Amino acid sequence: MTAYSLRCRVCEEVTAPVPVESCRRCDGPTDVAYDWDWVRGNVDRGRIGSRPASLWRYRELLPGAARLDYGAGWTPLVHAERLSQLLGIELHLKLEGANPTLSFKDRLATVAAQVALDHGVTTLCCSSTGNLGDAVAAAAAAAGLEAIVLAPEGEALIGSTAGAAGARVFAVRGSYDDCRRLQAGLRDLFPWGFVDGNLHPYAAEGAKTIAYELAEQLDWQFPDAVVCPAASGILFSKLAQGLGELVSAGLVLGGLPKLFAAQPEGASPIATAFADDRGISRIRPDTNVPSLAIGDPAYGELAIGAARTTGGGIYAVPECDIPRYTALLAETTGVFADCAGGVALGALIDAVAGGAVAPGARVVLVVTGAGVKPHGHAEPPAPVEIAPDLDELLFFLSVAE
Repeated sequence: MTAYSLRCRVCEEVTAPVPVESCRRCDGPTDVAYDWDWVRGNVDRGRIGSRPASLWRYRELLPGAARLDYGAGWTPLVHAERLSQLLGIELHLKLEGANPTLSFKDRLATVAAQVALDHGVTTLCCSSTGNLGDAVAAAAAAAGLEAIVLAPEGEALIGSTAGAAGARVFAVRGSYDDCRRLQAGLRDLFPWGFVDGNLHPYAAEGAKTIAYELAEQLDWQFPDAVVCPAASGILFSKLAQGLGELVSAGLVLGGLPKLFAAQPEGASPIATAFADDRGISRIRPDTNVPSLAIGDPAYGELAIGAARTTGGGIYAVPECDIPRYTALLAETTGVFADCAGGVALGALIDAVAGGAVAPGARVVLVVTGAGVKPHGHAEPPAPVEIAPDLDELLFFLSVAE
């Protein structure tokens, strides 16, 4: 059991935890809110440590019935000895490529699918530039739900995993924003669970379990700094939230570590706003890092707040440097990450060089995904190519597979 509700981030209205697109009072974004007196009375290190190795070991700090478990969470935290020596710090890698579809998005999809089951939702839908589509397809398969994935045409490689898991994948001739516009049209027509819509407050909670795990894996201590890549800012802001919740729950003592986010230069609206000390401006991404190609980051302001309040920073990494940073990670640690890992390492190198991370500091670098996707024994169904047109999408949705 978990004691939680929904709270509006704007007007702070508290409501029952049901799938809802936004606050019904002011239309603001909502977050999951917990009864901290209840949490402190029902969670402790021993209880957590006795549970199976999955994200649900922290069930009191998550929404959902904690039943859907197909392997998401409790990923390795490894000491990168050679890279530590090279950078002059104590570096640990949080290897999210160990999740079922090889990225941290499995955490979000697991929680979303569980909440969908809790509320009788039978179809999951998402827009994705890559990893989220694969994760949602896998979670839906494990939960016995239908999955619909909308992806920009150039990113239809997600079909190799999502299609194998039985999802209906649509390659939209347009941008990620075009996919989101199509999704908004579907939202008005179908009682589905939208992972980046009415299920989003719950799904986002899955990301913070990375913070819980790294603290537990460090014997319930915080590192000096945590570095991760950022697209919408969800992961970065949820890491900050999770670290703070460990203190609120009485599981870890002491101040929060410095938090550093990394963006590719061609998709760096959060980093630019942080550097210029201003609000975030929407951009059109021009980057070779598909998983970070978000130009209108929904959690951007929260990410900036997390960096400032912890004394960290947000870095834009030049596009030309990302391949060599990704290669350096593999050459010194044996970890072949997707290019978002190279972005994160580039930011860490800049932070060390600039003195933001002190010599000898204990640092955790979150490697959000693996560099290789698995392939089945047979080719999965090819994505259905469509224009960014709702009527065309509805036509293909009505066609039996």
